[in-house]
Amino acid sequence: MSAGSDHQLVKYKTGKYAFEVACRPGNVMKWRKGELGWSDVLLVDVVFKQFSKGERANAADLAGAFGTEDNDACLKVICEKGQVAETAAERKEKTDKRRAEIVSYIHKYYVNPTNNLPHPVTRIELALGEMKPRIDPEVPADRQAHDIIKKMVEIIPLKKMEMEGTLFIPHKHLGSAMTVVHKWVQKKGETYNGEGCTMEISVVPGDYDSFIADINKATKGEFQFEVFGASALAANDGGEAAAKKGKGKGRAK
Repeated sequence: MSAGSDHQLVKYKTGKYAFEVACRPGNVMKWRKGELGWSDVLLVDVVFKQFSKGERANAADLAGAFGTEDNDACLKVICEKGQVAETAAERKEKTDKRRAEIVSYIHKYYVNPTNNLPHPVTRIELALGEMKPRIDPEVPADRQAHDIIKKMVEIIPLKKMEMEGTLFIPHKHLGSAMTVVHKWVQKKGETYNGEGCTMEISVVPGDYDSFIADINKATKGEFQFEVFGASALAANDGGEAAAKKGKGKGRAK
């Protein structure tokens, strides 16, 4: 048993020796970070060969492994360098974090093919909740997302792509707007006329909301963004029409 409700094991191997120490759940990592004192770490101040069987390490083993029979010194080395078994709470925290990363990945790189706009994060979360996939906290989010998306398309439509379109900025706002452009999008071309600059751009779907919010602020709403193939106005809700006619337009082309 590597971790229980009342204890957390730290395992340490060196040469032919293997040891275990039973600690209070969650306290080893806090001690390593300097958040707790040594007196708060141990459940019992014993070095075990195998905790589950109650088999203690003898003085000869300690001396052979650590060069000392000092019990406290050996305990500190094990807790400092050993492998800490995760508690249920720690594993849940890691799993929840990985789940959020998967949702973020899908939101950032995939769109709704019916309008070429990103699905709202809440919609992706609901689809993932309906699927109930096994999330592995040790596997990177992008690797898990690929398998999840294969099944998620049965619930919500998804297509991987970059959003492409044209962005028009009046001359008076070009200075502030270009900072936003360089931050959020890739500029593929630009033309100027007496009124301003029209740029051909592409933006990762997950950056769309932030881009629209920033460009709206930088231009005081005086911009036009037309998404190629989109059937909805530029929006701050990742797919729901919100921009008003004459300001911040993002019409389909």
